[in-house]
Amino acid sequence: MKLRNSNIAMIAVALKALSACTGSSQAIRQDPTIQDLQDASTSAPADAASDAATSADAAPARAPLPPTAWRPLEGPAMQQLLNLHRAAAPSLSRDGRQLVFLSDAPGIMQPFTVAVGAQPAGEAQWRRLATIDDRVHFARYAPGSRAILFGRDFGGDENLQLYRLDPARPAQAPAELTTNRQVKNMFGAFSEDGRTIAYASNERNGADFDVYVRPTDGSAAPRRLFEAQGHNEAQDFSRDGRQLLVTKERSNFDSDVLLVEVASGRATNLVQHTGDERYASPRFTRDGRGVLVVSDKGREFMNVAFRPLPEGELVFVTDEQHDVEHFELSGDRNTAAVVFNMDGRSELRLYDVRNPRQLREISRPRLEAGWIWGLDFAQDGRSLAVSLARGSLPDEVYRVDVRTAAVSRLTDSDHAGVDTSRLVDGTIERVRSFDGTEVPVIVYRPRGLPAGTRAPVIVHVHGGPEAQAGLWFSPIMQFLVGHGYIVIEPNVRGSTGFGKRYSHMDDVERREDSVRDLAEVNRWLRTLPDVDPDRIAVMGGSYGGYMTLAAITLYPELWAAACDIVGIANFRTFLQNTAPYRRALREAEYGSLANHGAVLDRVSPIHRVDRITTPLMVIHGARDPRVPVGEAEQIVAALRARNRTVEYIRFENEGHGVARRENRIRAYGELVRFFDDVMLGRR
Repeated sequence: MKLRNSNIAMIAVALKALSACTGSSQAIRQDPTIQDLQDASTSAPADAASDAATSADAAPARAPLPPTAWRPLEGPAMQQLLNLHRAAAPSLSRDGRQLVFLSDAPGIMQPFTVAVGAQPAGEAQWRRLATIDDRVHFARYAPGSRAILFGRDFGGDENLQLYRLDPARPAQAPAELTTNRQVKNMFGAFSEDGRTIAYASNERNGADFDVYVRPTDGSAAPRRLFEAQGHNEAQDFSRDGRQLLVTKERSNFDSDVLLVEVASGRATNLVQHTGDERYASPRFTRDGRGVLVVSDKGREFMNVAFRPLPEGELVFVTDEQHDVEHFELSGDRNTAAVVFNMDGRSELRLYDVRNPRQLREISRPRLEAGWIWGLDFAQDGRSLAVSLARGSLPDEVYRVDVRTAAVSRLTDSDHAGVDTSRLVDGTIERVRSFDGTEVPVIVYRPRGLPAGTRAPVIVHVHGGPEAQAGLWFSPIMQFLVGHGYIVIEPNVRGSTGFGKRYSHMDDVERREDSVRDLAEVNRWLRTLPDVDPDRIAVMGGSYGGYMTLAAITLYPELWAAACDIVGIANFRTFLQNTAPYRRALREAEYGSLANHGAVLDRVSPIHRVDRITTPLMVIHGARDPRVPVGEAEQIVAALRARNRTVEYIRFENEGHGVARRENRIRAYGELVRFFDDVMLGRR
């Protein structure tokens, strides 16, 4: 299971690698396809709007850039890159012979199955499980393969509903396990025999997530097992089904592990503590006499620890100066798959956990350098399915033989005739910021730039902020690089994956220190011989959209163009209007309106709108539950009232980002046309 640090995070986000989540509720980082409705009349407080309208430091409109010798390169076409299909989020049947996974081949993520063979299976061999108009978020085999469970939302609203499919009756319509479309449900765990599921739902009041159990076959109604304020998620059943592990989150950096008795609902906190400590992906050991869990208790990085039952102290059994990003046990609970985050690159290790107090490393399977988005063991423990993306290749599913560590590819998605060997992988560099802090940046440089060319640059800022940029595939980034732009993805302070201290360096009053990091990255770029210093743009999605708006209000002279995708313009209205179940987790990161209202107003770009001279494009989904569309409406209206250059694309059938291929084609095409117009001095 993917760990949670911001939630996903099951991600991201959004435009693929453009809008990772602004704090989600399931994982450290979101899947890059996360998509990733609210009244558009929301606006800044009256006094703040008045102050902005009469600001003494209002800047004059920016003159067009002078002509440049730079001309676009002839890389792959945008529509080709958007038609590079991906296969991700794998789940194996009990014997490992069948695979269920998600693919965007139909234009939006949908569930497919295929037989596991010796050669990668092309799309002609896949069988689509259901034809659904909206995005499917996950699909899982139940232990024993009695059912396939999947979750979908409606129009990007993220209110996941759970469905069951019978693998033996593929023509049968999916059975609804949840039916209230105003409620969000999050799948948690199957019992070992596959007959029972546990999941979290905010059905009681729309804000708090309680834990429910019910038969997988839907033969009985759900039973609310554990009710409590806040964000609670089901994680793992004991082998006898009598106990359930639940995580309780107070913030993205403060959580507990609860042991809940399934018969009575009585809960015991296994990790009582004060202060920030994270606990994620708890799993019962094979003998049920302990729990393996990922934590950063007393340390900088998330590592695996053992907690004996019924009582005992937490003992760390891995000790790496890198975060554990995924942790999962095999069905027989003899083997663990652990994925370490190596500064934006995934490293998979397999461990023998039969002695949970002293793990024994079995192997480090040789996967290509990239990012793992999901993994799942076959129930018999003999094989592991992994979805892996590289900077130059979309996600595909691979099989790892647990005994030999041999790796084989299971899926062969259509790549629309693109020669992926000509796509570009990123390199990791570091930039020293204003206070000496080193900021990691991923650099993508175009192939074939003529000698002496000074290229324009796009600085893309990830969402979160409890997330990071990593070495994974993004069609828009590859198009920009193939088009001749240098693309930079900085992991400014506040990003995860670089230690606990680094992730807290942008908290509340220090919010704008991360924007200063962006300014220092810009100044570093100006020193490079292949960079045109007058043509550096900034863009980002979700929290990265806020960073984009903050950059062009605090440092307007540094940025030639900007694009805000599902970003925050006004922290006050964002917190008032975001989905109720998200507010507490977001206030833990940004500060609460009750205690930090003045700080939130100070760092909100809407209150410095007169300083924006940079040409801006804004993209937003009307059904966004995370960053409601009113955030886009505010900034666009304020700039139009001042006759500033702003273009706005609003998608009525999208949520937090752009999921549908036809919408992505439009959004990406307009985005590149906008950057070309500005960078070539045509406006």
